[in-house]
Amino acid sequence: MQPNDIISVMAFHNALAKLNESLPKDIQKQLQAIAQDLKANPSNIRNLDIIAESYPPLDEVYQKELTTLKKEAGQRNKGFPPLPLPKESNQELTNSVIDTFSADDSVAAAKAKPNLLKRLWQFISGSK
Repeated sequence: MQPNDIISVMAFHNALAKLNESLPKDIQKQLQAIAQDLKANPSNIRNLDIIAESYPPLDEVYQKELTTLKKEAGQRNKGFPPLPLPKESNQELTNSVIDTFSADDSVAAAKAKPNLLKRLWQFISGSK
């Protein structure tokens, strides 16, 4: 995954975890299709923005999360060249996303993994 993909995936996952209801079936099926694509090619992340925009409760939280993560990443990189992203955490992130998106209820799956993704983001962004 590219750095912008990582930010988008993290924001999307965080938004899922903050929803109070499960996703509509058509959106859940789109996430399951993304999970299948990621299994075949881990760099093949589709545009999550379009999926979020199709469901306003998700889009509202996703946009807030996206803004927050972009600010954090921007502050970390201010004045310094960006560090290369470690491949190990990318694989762990990809596996976590596949598990969450493949679930019958991605909202419930995302709620079950907040600590893992928070630790991954801290590792990737260099914050503690």
